Amino acid sequence: MMLECSEPSNQTPSDFPYFFTEDGHLCHRDTMKPYKFSFKLNDVHGTVREHLTLCRCITQHVCSILEKKLKLVKVHLDKRTQADSYSLGFVYTSPGALNHHGTLMVLIQDKGTVRCGVWSWRAVAREGLDRGSQIPYVRWALEKSCAVLLMNPNEGGLSPEEHVRLVWERLVSKSAAERITVVAHGYGGLAFVHLLCHQLEEIRQRVWAVALIDSSHNQWHQPLGAAGRDWLKAHSRTWILSTKPTNRPVGSLKAGCRTMSAGTQCHETAPAVCMEAVFRFFAKVMRPKAVPAAFGIITRSRSFRGSNPNREAGGTNDRNNNTP
Repeated sequence: MMLECSEPSNQTPSDFPYFFTEDGHLCHRDTMKPYKFSFKLNDVHGTVREHLTLCRCITQHVCSILEKKLKLVKVHLDKRTQADSYSLGFVYTSPGALNHHGTLMVLIQDKGTVRCGVWSWRAVAREGLDRGSQIPYVRWALEKSCAVLLMNPNEGGLSPEEHVRLVWERLVSKSAAERITVVAHGYGGLAFVHLLCHQLEEIRQRVWAVALIDSSHNQWHQPLGAAGRDWLKAHSRTWILSTKPTNRPVGSLKAGCRTMSAGTQCHETAPAVCMEAVFRFFAKVMRPKAVPAAFGIITRSRSFRGSNPNREAGGTNDRNNNTP
């Protein structure tokens, strides 16, 4: 049975017996115990309804933090009227993001039931907001004076690939950003590479770095072409599930770029675990390259004369003074 967070539920978030603590963990209102996933074989529909309500509660709580604490702005992708029943969805941006002349960081989550601002609502339920939401990425970007745009590929009437392309064409490509960085998780990586296949020249001019986290893309199964593969190899890095420590090199034939360990074997928490490595990668790519200092060839005679310009003249004068 497919779980959709946008579907109506008989249980409202206010009836849900769990709440978020100050440190971002989900606890029961009465027992204060953390949320524990369960599956009732004799009530499958009841289990689905509970998980649906959980998904909606987490999504609403994350959106509340994005809007009220981090001051992000919801931008609708279509001009709707009350008579419209079809929506293209929305994204979140920091205030003035499209007019910001510095760095714009774009986040693209995985395919499925995750909504804007969330990497994995299951990870949020198990381990808290810092492990399953995009909030830590947003805070880091704002602290570094970067603008942010959070895509929302699982809401609205479009496929993830169509959503990413629409957001790029309507918003990102028209922004004033001098540098664009992208973080893509799971199917979000495939959606970005799909965009690269269709907007190669524009992306080559605008995007500085791409972090692909346990990405579903495949450079050989998507029509990148040689130029696209070369660009991906030069400007991206991918982190895959591995038992190795975070950011250790790992071999991979399909990635098409430098491949590192995510430091975990859990797909849902991979963005949180390798977040610091992602930001170090961005900082390295955007660091101004040192310009070699100009230098000339100095001979011994030039160096000698330059160190004491009056020595030769003084010697001549001495000789002249000793001349009878």
